[in-house]
Amino acid sequence: MINRRRSPRGFAGNLLYSSFGNLMKTERVDSSKVDLDWEDGHVFPQKPYPDVVFLYRRMNEVTLGKVAIARGDTVLDIGCGRATDAITLAGEGGQCAGLEPSRKMLELALEYIARDNAGLDLVQGTGEYLPFRLASFDRVICKGALDHFPRPEQAIEEMARVLKPRGKAIIAVTNFESLGFKLGRQLFRLIGIFSREKAKYRNVLLVPADHTLKFDYSVLKKLVEPHLVIEQSTGVSLLFGIPFWGALLERLPARVSLIILNTLDRLARHFPSASNVIVLKCHPR
Repeated sequence: MINRRRSPRGFAGNLLYSSFGNLMKTERVDSSKVDLDWEDGHVFPQKPYPDVVFLYRRMNEVTLGKVAIARGDTVLDIGCGRATDAITLAGEGGQCAGLEPSRKMLELALEYIARDNAGLDLVQGTGEYLPFRLASFDRVICKGALDHFPRPEQAIEEMARVLKPRGKAIIAVTNFESLGFKLGRQLFRLIGIFSREKAKYRNVLLVPADHTLKFDYSVLKKLVEPHLVIEQSTGVSLLFGIPFWGALLERLPARVSLIILNTLDRLARHFPSASNVIVLKCHPR
């Protein structure tokens, strides 16, 4: 079942396959394969070290910066979560719709939308079966969500389908074969961190249980290239995942830590295969 929550703008209803007031039904959402009660409380670490805060901030800045919308552009945020990105883009003049399977995340998104008085539509659905007509959107964004989908390649194919011929898709994923993760795994084996520290770092280096695919640069390109032409590949952040790296940065003066993180991030831009997050800007084939 897909629920469409109408906003004052309500533009997305004109792009849906068919509309039934505020409710649209489809057989394409398989609740046995999608967690309709998923929530993101576990995503954010209890201890936000400087490298974690920097990584999330730069991922947002780079991803949204590549959307580069003009006023009136239609934008679809796939796996929108709390809809914070869609709210930002709506504030820049975009006609935005957020698609999200989780009922809990949609409830949180509605709270954020009401708080910001944002005009955008929310649709409950999955990335593999976008309930929109061919060539509906100028921009499609999928940030940190693709590796949660049961069939990510099908979701990429759907992105290409709903994009206008000159539209752009912006895809951002965590790179679990980044330089930081590779070094972290090696150091973990060498130094043998004990007790709770050992478990904590092991968890950081493992692919989370709610991810369906372990992404790296080659895997992402292999899935994307049959459906989209990659215009830009950009890396975000280096060395996250190395044991004690965040704790070391925290001990340094904040200004020094930021200089180090910014320097590494400038390097990461040119080496997406080594970076912690990969951001692609693409157009339809």
